[in-house]
Amino acid sequence: MTLLIITCLISVPLNVLLIWYIRKLLQKLLFVSDNMSDLLSTLSSFSNHLEQLHEMEMYYGDETLAHLIRHSKTVVKYVEEYKSIYALLEDEDTKESDFAEEA
Repeated sequence: MTLLIITCLISVPLNVLLIWYIRKLLQKLLFVSDNMSDLLSTLSSFSNHLEQLHEMEMYYGDETLAHLIRHSKTVVKYVEEYKSIYALLEDEDTKESDFAEEA
């Protein structure tokens, strides 16, 4: 009987601590998920700006800008891969909007 009481006394604070820790981790993960799309849109805007700059008569054919454009497109694709991993809320929003359309 005393072993059961001791186990419960240890288990309750440990469970409370674990719940607190999981909650903190989920908050950080949701923060990253929310800001991933902002990062992607900023990088896409930067890439488009570079393309527009490269097409200007003054810079047309500049190899440095051409390499920079290719590099920016690579970075955008790389971030898009991670967006699919961290896009937690978008999946739920998509499911909810699909459900609303069906009803």
